[in-house]
Amino acid sequence: MAKRLDFSAPENCVCFNLRWVTRAVTQFFDAELRRHGIRPTQGSILASLNARDHWTMAELSDWLGMERTTLVRNLQPLQRDGLVDAGGGGRGKLVEVAITAKGRRQLEKLTPAWRAAQSAVVKTLGEERWSSVLSDLESAALALNK
Repeated sequence: MAKRLDFSAPENCVCFNLRWVTRAVTQFFDAELRRHGIRPTQGSILASLNARDHWTMAELSDWLGMERTTLVRNLQPLQRDGLVDAGGGGRGKLVEVAITAKGRRQLEKLTPAWRAAQSAVVKTLGEERWSSVLSDLESAALALNK
């Protein structure tokens, strides 16, 4: 029989625990990707840009579940380093965002490190458990975003 949690206790707070785990996982991935000069969030941006030919800033921020100001902040070093191109915009026009050839090469270099980190986390949890956690998290996110 499963132990019943006291949800009024701070240590059982859903938000606290999800943020705590997220920080730990982010730090783990950061250690793996740091040698490529990319933060995990920036790696996600590059991978997303690489998956599709055309993105607007609005589409990308929606896809990533990231506020646009946060996305802009994360894009700035990628643009500075020539990994991402952003154009258009101004007076109601959409800002287009794209990965550059240099960005694709950088993504290829960091992919083995990302895969190693991904494999280590999934191995720690077990593939079946991770699949279940992923499904549960997706369900919760969709339900809470209605």
